[in-house]
Order: sequence, then structure tokens, then C-alpha cells
Amino acid sequence: MTDFLGASFSFFSLLKWFYVFAFFIYIIFSFVIVEQVRIMTKTLEVNFEAPLLLISYAHLLFAIGVFVFALLVL
Repeated sequence: MTDFLGASFSFFSLLKWFYVFAFFIYIIFSFVIVEQVRIMTKTLEVNFEAPLLLISYAHLLFAIGVFVFALLVL
């Protein structure tokens, strides 16, 4: 199906961009998690700060990787 500008439009392309947008929102959520963990480790002394920060940064990198993968594959 083509619209009035001649560009093709399909439900699946709309679905693809919805997923890409959702992954982008998830990256923002991951940044919030990193910031929350950073603030928490400054506030509390639990002798487990380094692994918590490492896990939060790994989560952020995984979210960015999934976003890039979705851009390449979808």
C-alpha cells in the first residue's frame, strides 16, 4: 500500500519502529537505574557497592546493545 507521497507503508514497519522506540525508552530507564544505584551507594554503606555498580552498568550496556541489534536486524 502506498500513501499520497508514494512511500510504502505497512503494519510491520510501524511495528518495527514501535519496538525501536520501546528499546530507546528502555535505555533511558537503564540510565535511571544507574543513577539510582550510584546515589544509593553514596548513601548506604553495605560493602557491596562495586558489584552493584558493575551490574547496573552491565545492564545499561546490555540495553544499548539490544537497541543497536534491533536497529540492525529489524
